[in-house]
Amino acid sequence: MRTLHLVAIAGIMLLGIAHSALSFKKYNQISAEAFWFFSAGLALVFAGLANSLHYQLQMPVTFRYTLAINVLLVLFTVFLAIKVTAPTTILVAVFSILLCIAVLYNH
Repeated sequence: MRTLHLVAIAGIMLLGIAHSALSFKKYNQISAEAFWFFSAGLALVFAGLANSLHYQLQMPVTFRYTLAINVLLVLFTVFLAIKVTAPTTILVAVFSILLCIAVLYNH
């Protein structure tokens, strides 16, 4: 299960980096939409970093915060994947679910 946790952390962080990097390709000029698109990728990267921190430390406080982050991420990404059925949104939802499951089982 720890391997699944590492894969989910890497997956969510890579998806976040790709999302942020693609904002420069998708938007030709700086706009509010470009900032929101970029920040969504950053949110995924920071969720991955929080999970990585908990993976290394395995402390009760990091578990609680990481679980809260993952539950919110799952709720948001699953509803987004239902609304926007693009492969990338479904992939982010899958990796966020994997993160949540891995954190619960590794606790």
